[in-house]
Amino acid sequence: MFWNSNNIIEVNEYNFNTEVIEYSLNSLVIVAFWAKWSKPSIEYRKMLEIITARYGNQIRLALVDIDESPLLSSKFAVYTLPTLKMIYQGNIHQELIGYQPEFRVVQVINSIRIPDPMKLEIEKAYAYLNQKDYKTAGRLFTEILEKRPLNPEASFGLAMNYIHSAEPLEAYYILKDFPASPLYDSAGKLLPLVKAMSQYQAGTLPQQEPLDFAFSRAMKFAIDNKYYLAVDGLLEILKQDRNYYDQAVSKVIIGILELIPDSDPQKKQFRSELSAILF
Repeated sequence: MFWNSNNIIEVNEYNFNTEVIEYSLNSLVIVAFWAKWSKPSIEYRKMLEIITARYGNQIRLALVDIDESPLLSSKFAVYTLPTLKMIYQGNIHQELIGYQPEFRVVQVINSIRIPDPMKLEIEKAYAYLNQKDYKTAGRLFTEILEKRPLNPEASFGLAMNYIHSAEPLEAYYILKDFPASPLYDSAGKLLPLVKAMSQYQAGTLPQQEPLDFAFSRAMKFAIDNKYYLAVDGLLEILKQDRNYYDQAVSKVIIGILELIPDSDPQKKQFRSELSAILF
């Protein structure tokens, strides 16, 4: 089933100039040449629609059926399906020939510098997040995602906001299917942390051995935004048993370090201590 969106349209030889060339004066238009009989291009179309929905009003996907618009496929020298032409301000900036993985399509889109009208809104939301005004930051990130669903920066910011607000399970639902983007790796680093925090809140962490109580105490510190104390406690656990918590304690520490600003000198110190224990 294909997405229904104003940013995803079918174009032909009659409306191409209006819907693609003129529209591209202000937004990036991805022209996708495909055919109903081409299974790879059908699968490609589905992936492109998901990517386009993620970017919201920043890009438009224009679908060209080569059987219905042979003149367009001839004009753009399309000899392989699927084929993408990235058009911005009336010119072709990039093209992809043949089926490409999602990360490659996103990489090419991001390489085309387009003014983003939501950049200031995202910066504003992150400013409130850094000021620890989590109520305002959460509202702003949510408003951004209503306009541009699955935007990686807003999604990551909202997940961070949920963690700081002691709602790790909500963060987990955002992070577990995080979209391909420059923030994908950072999102993955947070997953072990939010899982452990969620287990603590649900009361499902083991409570039998001394290290169990130490781990729960560290998760309580993380819930309370006392990240230094949480990391200190987890480092002590690692010194005693590197295999504790299915060898995931180091991953939980790395998740907490994602929450600490790079400008904080203590972050570098914690990394050094972690490396000394592991290596």
